[in-house]
Amino acid sequence: MAKVVLCGLGAIGTEVLNYLLERRHEVLAVVDSAPEKAGRTVAETTGLPLGIVVQPSLDSVQLSDAEVAVFTTRSRVSDMHADILRAAEAGLDVVTTSEEMAFPEHAGVDEAHELDARAKEKGVTIVGVGVNPGFVMDWVPAVVASASKSPSSIHIVRSVDVSRRRRQLQSKTGVGLSRAKFDKDIAEGKLGHVGMEESAHLIALSLGRVLTEIKHGVFPVMGSEDYVMGVRQFVEGQAGPCQIRLDLEMTMTSADFDVVDVRGEPNIKLRFEKGVFGDSATVALTVHAVERVGRARPGLITILDLPISGK
Repeated sequence: MAKVVLCGLGAIGTEVLNYLLERRHEVLAVVDSAPEKAGRTVAETTGLPLGIVVQPSLDSVQLSDAEVAVFTTRSRVSDMHADILRAAEAGLDVVTTSEEMAFPEHAGVDEAHELDARAKEKGVTIVGVGVNPGFVMDWVPAVVASASKSPSSIHIVRSVDVSRRRRQLQSKTGVGLSRAKFDKDIAEGKLGHVGMEESAHLIALSLGRVLTEIKHGVFPVMGSEDYVMGVRQFVEGQAGPCQIRLDLEMTMTSADFDVVDVRGEPNIKLRFEKGVFGDSATVALTVHAVERVGRARPGLITILDLPISGK
């Protein structure tokens, strides 16, 4: 059992907390800055059987007895940096669902170097996990490609029916917006899935290469009445002689499926017929990472470096 501090009590954070308790981990503290949560007990806020009071910030938490800090709050490295650094300096391993933390060198080189150096100094590990990035579009393709000699291309397609997902994801894909509002929000960085480029970099890393010649795009999928039904995104690049292509479609009418297609010797094609459901898979990956991070090497690592064995 791990002694855990959980930061973030939103939809994913609450499910992570529930699964931590199911797995009999000891949750020492819970942090959430939302005024309707901070200062109330976890039981009052979520209905889960935990009587500790939700703290407004990590600064309010005594970290000396904890072993792992879990962050289910922000997507960007810059938004996570200070809190992760504080946890690492206190001697805690860190598991985060922050999308950019899946391959933080891409998004925040200076912050990543500082986190890596401090984690090594303290003998702790920092890792970003999740379903996308962290599993479907990077870890699974890396495993599949490892069984093919000299792959010439790796193509991943993830298709998600957002009508079956929580409203937060629908909003992130622009559902219901006009084309003009969609374009404005894209330009301001408010829409689209964060983490596609991180996934492409992770695949390249698994091949022992650096991703180059990167191209990417985000496009709306329009309904018949000039409103947005969702989004299509792609990232493409070269990892030496291997072309890497990731395509993501998240709309109100998409079918749920995931495909990994590796061209090499042999060709290998893997299809998840009804897709990997993001919310529950992210919860599982996060809590299982809590159980394995203590056996990983110190420093800022990727999911590729996290031990898969539970013992």
